Amino acid sequence: MAAFVMLPILGGCTAPQSVVNASTPASSAAATIPPARNYANACGTCHDRGGFGVQVLADRLGKAQSLLHVGTRMPAEAIRVIVRQGVGAMPAMSKLEVTDAELDGIVAYLGRPAQAQSTP
Repeated sequence: MAAFVMLPILGGCTAPQSVVNASTPASSAAATIPPARNYANACGTCHDRGGFGVQVLADRLGKAQSLLHVGTRMPAEAIRVIVRQGVGAMPAMSKLEVTDAELDGIVAYLGRPAQAQSTP
């Protein structure tokens, strides 16, 4: 009798029926997302206009340097360390939140000349 009671419960424990292309690594999907979009997704909530990160950077670096994607030219390694370890109110971001490839793209995006940057 107990076995029959468990059958309906176990019926919902089957593997998902979706098919995943095993030849396409997960990181390649992230590589197709433009760095500006990764910046907007991972950093924009705080570091675009009106975000808390903008206010903090304005206090520390001045208003002209408060929008990361517009004018700040932080060294690439400083960006990587801050993203991975966090600083002040900014929490550290794991490689699950922002992969190394995505972070490299964001760093390159932030290092481009200001006139070439735009937020998606």
